[in-house]
Amino acid sequence: MKAVNLSLSFYIVIFSFFHIGVVSGENPSRGDWTREKRSAAAWVDDNGNMLVAASQRIWQLAELALRENESSRLLSEILSENGFQVKRGVSQMPTAFVATYGSGKPVVAYLAEFDALPGLSQTVSARVEAKIPGGGGHGCGHNLFGVGSIGGALALQSAMKKHRLRGTIRVYGTPAEEQGIGKVFMVRDGLFEDVDVCLSWHPSNENKVTVQPSKALRSFEVTFFGRSAHASAAPWEGVSALDAVEALESGINLLREHMPETARIHYVVTEGGDAPNVIPSLASVWMFTRGKDWPEQEKVYHHVRRIIEAADMMAWGEEYGNAESGFRPAEVALFTGLYDYNINLEAGRMVQKNLELVGPPSFTEVEQAFARELQESFGLEPQGMHTEVIRFDPERAPEPGGSTDVANISWVAPTVGFGVANWPLKVPAHSWASTAASGSPAGLKAMSTAAKVLALSGIDALTDPGTMKVIRDEFIESRKKFDYGDAIGPDIQPALPSHMK
Repeated sequence: MKAVNLSLSFYIVIFSFFHIGVVSGENPSRGDWTREKRSAAAWVDDNGNMLVAASQRIWQLAELALRENESSRLLSEILSENGFQVKRGVSQMPTAFVATYGSGKPVVAYLAEFDALPGLSQTVSARVEAKIPGGGGHGCGHNLFGVGSIGGALALQSAMKKHRLRGTIRVYGTPAEEQGIGKVFMVRDGLFEDVDVCLSWHPSNENKVTVQPSKALRSFEVTFFGRSAHASAAPWEGVSALDAVEALESGINLLREHMPETARIHYVVTEGGDAPNVIPSLASVWMFTRGKDWPEQEKVYHHVRRIIEAADMMAWGEEYGNAESGFRPAEVALFTGLYDYNINLEAGRMVQKNLELVGPPSFTEVEQAFARELQESFGLEPQGMHTEVIRFDPERAPEPGGSTDVANISWVAPTVGFGVANWPLKVPAHSWASTAASGSPAGLKAMSTAAKVLALSGIDALTDPGTMKVIRDEFIESRKKFDYGDAIGPDIQPALPSHMK
């Protein structure tokens, strides 16, 4: 079968029909289409071309963590031009922003991510075809995430104006999600403390509300220091920092047998020397430790810290601790700490109702054919795109998962997340195929669906104090199971590993 390669003009034509609702997938037989919700959904349809253009611009830019200058500016300017008060450069991150509209309670928060992943540049094609060889790409769909969120916020704003609803909308521009950085520092700095409910979505290969926690995580870089020498003439005069890295790896891999099954350790060597004939005087390794919750992760992390010390001892031997011989202890740079997601089931039920009300995206046969080609490229069954809404089930069997900085927000404010299918079923995120899907017409339809669900859920938050009280009560009770404290201290600043600076 000939590979599909979809051009920008093709999906701009598709989205010129937003105003007649062909993208919405509205399901009037479920839930309650109030006048407020109808006007919010209509705003998304009427402004579909603007949202598409913004999303595609961010997809083309594909800016990496903490360097999302143009992407952040684009989103914040759209909000500013529509009457939001925007504060940029918050929490020591130039690309982070907080945009506010309205006043008083309740405060409804939306999250906007916009960073890309390194090495995932890809065209909208069903074959591997880098747009810029070695460049970044939106393999996690953040070009859709950020724009979908501001679309939801602007649609809610429109309904507030038209129907005189009271409350505050706040949009958080959260950079460097792929490094787990943005939200962690914003939470630490108290930017979410007055939020009544935080509404978040994420591109996915299924349409469903989040009912399971994520894994807790620490991200840190270990740097070992040695002493250079000629690797052939006098290797005994040197101390290899790379030996310390290899000893650390060995210790960690022995530890794996004794970790809980829900724990994880990952690492990459970021510096290992420059030439084989020079004993490396510096070597670094970037690591993640994970656990089913923060206490489990911390247990693994502190064990790794002892292995780091032991690895340094192995490299330096009898000279360990002797500054006169050039000894310098290993340094550990902490980047971030992510908690496990504190699920709020009542908020989930509220969003589920609106996800069913809007309905899943309605895909054309051309879009389904493209999805099937992407699946075939991974050796998957060519099922196409997901076209149902998964039932809300708090007892759903556990699924493998990663970590997210949204989880840190969930411990300071009631938070709910949901996914909308913009990747084909079982196609993995963080792949060239998910990058292609995130720039495709199907991905853009998913973004429109998400914007509507976010707006409709925001209307419920502003108009249903009974549900909001139940959400708050559940949140207060959930906090009792975890002695919450900041995952990172006040002395840590947003930063990237050495090889990414």
